This record gives sequence, C-alpha cells and structure tokens, in this order.
Amino acid sequence: MTLWELYQNTVFLMPQPLSKRLDFAVITAHNPEGKVLSEAANQKRDLLLQAELITKGYKNQPLWGCSADLKHKERSWAIVMDKPSATTLGIRLKQNAIFWVSHDELYLLPCLMQENACHLGRFSERIIESPDAVDGCI
Repeated sequence: MTLWELYQNTVFLMPQPLSKRLDFAVITAHNPEGKVLSEAANQKRDLLLQAELITKGYKNQPLWGCSADLKHKERSWAIVMDKPSATTLGIRLKQNAIFWVSHDELYLLPCLMQENACHLGRFSERIIESPDAVDGCI
C-alpha cells in the first residue's frame, strides 16, 4: 500500500469529538516527508508546533492520527484556521499531506505529494473516543 493510500485509512484517537459545524485542519509535526524520526525528535517538533499555535492564538485540540489497526500513531492537532493557511503550515512542517474537516466532512489534502485531494467521508465516523487519549489536552 502506498503512503497516500495509508493516509486515506487514518483514524483519529481523541478525548472528545469536536463540533460538527467547525472547519479545521488536522496537522502533525511528526515524521516529516514520511521519514520516521525518533520519539525524542518528534516530541521536539510537536512542542515547537504547539508553542507556535499558542503564540499565534489558534484554537486547537490535540489528538492522535492513527493507522486503522492503531499500531502507528502520530500526535496531531485539530487547528481552527483557514485551508490555505493550513496547507502552508503543512508544507512548512514538511508534511506529505494534511487533513481538512469542513462541517464533519473529511478531506485529505496533499502538501508535498503530487496527488489529488480526496474526500474521505465523515470525520465523526473515524473518531475513536477515549477520555485519556491525549495527555496534556488544552
């Protein structure tokens, strides 16, 4: 399976669902360009992203983007921002793609990959709700 196909099967582990009326991006700082980094390197990248979100005043919620079997997970952020800013942030973080959610509809948007954006169905149908899913929730 290609990376693009793997991204299309992502599920989201989070402490609570977000409003279905929101438009937001789901972005990670982990594993730039699809290259697996150490846990320490990913944590450092995540802390820098978290600090930037706070500094810029973006409303956000931490969550985990996971493989369908939950064996691979990346700390991510649901960020209330416009789509062009989200794509720009994804590119700056060297991410192959980001997720975009508009009124509970989930899309996979390419950043570094040469793929077409695709609709993946309802975001709410990909949520695995777990109150202790994310440590340090904001």
